[in-house]
Amino acid sequence: MEGGVCPRTSGKIRMRANQKRLIVTVVVLVGALLPLLIPHGNAPSGSSFLDKIAANIKLGLDIKGGALLEYQMVTDVSKEEMSALADRVIEVLRTRLDAAGFTEATVEKITTAISFGEDIPPVRVRVQIPGITDVLRAESLVGKTGKLYFADVLAIETSSSTPSIPAGMSLEISRRKLQGGEPFWIKELHFGEYVNGVQNNNWYFISPRIAVGSSYVELDGSVVTEAKSLVNNQPRPGQGRFMVSLKFNSEGSRTFREITSVKSTYTDTDIRKRLAIVLDENVIIAPLVQTQISDGNAVIEGLNSLDEAKEVSILVGSGNLPVELSAFNKRVLSPTLGRDIITASLWAGIGGLILIMIYMLVIYGKMGIVADIALLYNGVLLMGMVSLTGSILTLPGIAGIVLTIGMTVDGNVLIFERIKEELQLGKTTENAIDSAFSKVVWTIFDANITTILAGIVLFYFGTGTVKGFAITLIIGVIGAMFTNIVVSRTVLTAMAGGIKPERYLKTKKVNEGREAR
Repeated sequence: MEGGVCPRTSGKIRMRANQKRLIVTVVVLVGALLPLLIPHGNAPSGSSFLDKIAANIKLGLDIKGGALLEYQMVTDVSKEEMSALADRVIEVLRTRLDAAGFTEATVEKITTAISFGEDIPPVRVRVQIPGITDVLRAESLVGKTGKLYFADVLAIETSSSTPSIPAGMSLEISRRKLQGGEPFWIKELHFGEYVNGVQNNNWYFISPRIAVGSSYVELDGSVVTEAKSLVNNQPRPGQGRFMVSLKFNSEGSRTFREITSVKSTYTDTDIRKRLAIVLDENVIIAPLVQTQISDGNAVIEGLNSLDEAKEVSILVGSGNLPVELSAFNKRVLSPTLGRDIITASLWAGIGGLILIMIYMLVIYGKMGIVADIALLYNGVLLMGMVSLTGSILTLPGIAGIVLTIGMTVDGNVLIFERIKEELQLGKTTENAIDSAFSKVVWTIFDANITTILAGIVLFYFGTGTVKGFAITLIIGVIGAMFTNIVVSRTVLTAMAGGIKPERYLKTKKVNEGREAR
């Protein structure tokens, strides 16, 4: 009997507890491996196994290279209102980038605490798109407002420059449209693209107020619920293969039905209505209304390529930006530097890991094997969680990984030293392990919780690469805590029969002999 408990009963309880820990350990390991092994990244064909695993981990701009864009918002509102606008801008841009397949891109709000005058805007939006090297492509997705609306076409002129439409003409057209009502001025918009048989250098004289009988309605992109790019393999003559289908909500469907139900309100009633679809102050297409459209759908035709159709669908589908953006900073970053640093960091990490593993084996013997297993386990767990959560790995994030390796070792050192103390008190290996963990578990928990809280603060207040460091630090510390408390105990209990207390009793006698001298 030991401590009033039958050794056989104690052994059964210990075995059941360790079986439960083993099941948890295996389940967590499998859960960490699946995001790494199941392909969900874009690995090139013919890639190695390691390359395919690496493809499942999102890499930051500093590693992968790509485009960095910073925009200021063209508005004169207060800083607080500007911050709220930035949140809406980020939401729209996030939708656009996800729809375009740039899920690794980051969009964040940058707030300058100290005013630097007009040189540095107090609030700006930063977009980082890893892997993209075409700044123009990035700007076409990010920098455009995406403002869509429908308009009446009142006149079409062909000119190499903006035509000068006499005021009398605009007033005459307005009067004809209004049929005797009060005239209003109509905006001139440029159209510089061959669409649906209409030649270049065409300028459309349009009004966003669309005539429906004697009244007027307005129809913009806010009523569009869905925009899809399509390829028509059997187009009608002059139709074109590439198009974007639009689907309206109930309000938009009703308004569009009214718009397409009547002919032009010109004095000459045989003139058919021409309706312009305008995106970012450019007429995409201005077709003649052939028949009433009552199903709540419209089509943008005559696009030059599938990429153009996709871009239009993304801009329309994401909604328009609440404010105009002006480029503040834009550049393309090469992945060469990041690749070189990664290579150097990888070799340094491997070398350091080998030295740590050898050191733990020399100092702690068989218990050192447990520490080495814990290190490898936490490494797999960390990378699996990075892949599962979709976190972006940056160079500072790699520094966070290295830091968590040290914390994993520190936790095991605390455990092993406590086990040595318990063994030197004359306890069996199994009881020494149980007693050590019961005493050290809260020490490990408290130490790691404080680090996690620090990481949360860094993530909340930090930006860019600082957040990358915070993410890997938080995930790594949680993994280190789990590894120390659960995995290490599981392996130690399983190896208890091979751990000889005599080695550590000899250490005690040596220390006592030194003190006697």
